[in-house]
Amino acid sequence: MVVSDERGGVEASRGRRGPKRRAGRWDPSLDGVILDAALAAVAERGYDQFTMDDLASRAGVGKAAIYRRWSSKADVVAEAMAHWRRGRGPEQPPDTGTLRGDLDALVSAVPDYSATEINAIKVIVAVTTAAMHDAVLAAALEDLVLATPRHILGSVLDQARRRGEIPAGRDLTLVPDAALGLHIVRMITGRPIDRVFVRRVLDEVILPLATAASL
Repeated sequence: MVVSDERGGVEASRGRRGPKRRAGRWDPSLDGVILDAALAAVAERGYDQFTMDDLASRAGVGKAAIYRRWSSKADVVAEAMAHWRRGRGPEQPPDTGTLRGDLDALVSAVPDYSATEINAIKVIVAVTTAAMHDAVLAAALEDLVLATPRHILGSVLDQARRRGEIPAGRDLTLVPDAALGLHIVRMITGRPIDRVFVRRVLDEVILPLATAASL
């Protein structure tokens, strides 16, 4: 019987039928390698042209090593987006005591615009189109890309309302989506989502919408 190796090779093994997988064969250190390779592949080729064969080649692993972890390319791309998202931007809303301070904290948390960020944005744009026809990708976009920033900005605005910085009774449910929409347009047109852009969105759009005396 031939058993696929995590690093892409093969080894022959003999013995009883249906031997158990050897302990330690699933190398956790390869997870990040595979996910980084998935991001690079989708950024370069697009989601539709992305294949498990290409991923295995880029990551230097056998396809069996990928399928041990994820059952489909939608699953691996969804996890790759989560892998990228972890550690980028705040996970919890800031609470500095003022709306202005909270917005400044959000701007400060914007990551540097590196080659990794460019690739991740290309992946999000590619996946956005494919998500129209794939429930796994649609859920991944909602949970991994949109839910956290929507929650954080919504919480910052709620805190400001409780402090009296935003008029009571103001319906702000669409404001986080307005900010996300501007970010998505920026992604689609290939322009950087850097601190300068985030500052403009918060100062020139979100803050006036939230604090205006009347709409």
